[in-house]
Amino acid sequence: MKFIPSVLLLLFAATFLCIWLLDRRNRHLLLFALAFLTISAATVVQFALWPADVGYNTIACAVLYSAAPLFLVQGVLMRSGKSMARAEQALWFGGIVAILTFFYYVHNDLAVRVYALNFGMGGILLSGAWKLRHLVLGNVVDRGTLWLLLGLGATFVGRTLLTGGTVPSRDVDAFFQSAFWVWAQFAMSVLGVAMGLALVVVACADVILALKAERDSDAMTGLLNRRGLQGKTQRLFAKGVGKPLSIVACDIDRFKSINDSFGHAGGDVVLSSLARVIKSKLRAGDIAARTGGEEFVIVLKDAPVDDAFGLVETLRREIANVRFAGMPGDFAVTCSFGIAKLHAGEGLWDAIGRADKVLYAAKRAGRNRTFAEGLQLPHAA
Repeated sequence: MKFIPSVLLLLFAATFLCIWLLDRRNRHLLLFALAFLTISAATVVQFALWPADVGYNTIACAVLYSAAPLFLVQGVLMRSGKSMARAEQALWFGGIVAILTFFYYVHNDLAVRVYALNFGMGGILLSGAWKLRHLVLGNVVDRGTLWLLLGLGATFVGRTLLTGGTVPSRDVDAFFQSAFWVWAQFAMSVLGVAMGLALVVVACADVILALKAERDSDAMTGLLNRRGLQGKTQRLFAKGVGKPLSIVACDIDRFKSINDSFGHAGGDVVLSSLARVIKSKLRAGDIAARTGGEEFVIVLKDAPVDDAFGLVETLRREIANVRFAGMPGDFAVTCSFGIAKLHAGEGLWDAIGRADKVLYAAKRAGRNRTFAEGLQLPHAA
């Protein structure tokens, strides 16, 4: 019966390994598997008292128990595009192992070893939560991951503070009868399973969100597609009631001649390069999408038409100065832009239709221009 927690933890390790094998790009899942594998191995080593020598057993437990939260934290950080520095990992790992070794071979004190190990594991988890504190502003899955890590770390610290006083200084047999050990086993069973299930849910949610992002994105440029634009703007409109929004229609000038001269591969280079420029100029909350072959739509948040005009002019000049890999040195691309204000109660595509009419006026005026509805300020390069 005492090995049931070990088996459950091992099953979660196998689960994450299988999920990782299905898509090896998600390397954080492999780290989750290693975290559950090492914590399962640690419980077996401790419960079975193998190796039987208490000193060797202490070191083996220290290695495995300190490695598990490091794998877990590194996996959670990797999922969010972050990492724990190797020097910091080595400091946590080496510090825990060194303290436990010292307080067995130099000054034998079981209670100090218990405090050091549990505070160390809790500290690793809490330091990971601190590094991910920005996720408090993320989506539901991100916030849930942060609170899981924070709660698990706090549990190690809180449980040790409440029950650590029942740990004897040297009597190992009495340790296995202490209130600390009883609660540690309970926490290992309940929290281990809860954490495993929660991370499985996170992994499944990540897959669903990735599929949704793929569905709503344009594969060529990485911008939103028409469906993604519709969904993203609906949420923006709901949050920004009463705030000015400008709709920008953009079209690459003479794009057909680019395809005719350099082939579709050349056209693809132009599209992906311009998308990168557009994304680099977006402000927080702005939205950009590719809605057709060479057509783009930009939604500028909190921007009346005159402010939008200045922002788009900067973008137009930036595009005109882009140089493209594999193209002749004198090759340049220009774009024409039309700007319209989103009226209260108006649908997105109605506003885009008005922006398109302004765009076509810019093209008729000679291309490489920004025209804005209500502003007679045509500019050319």
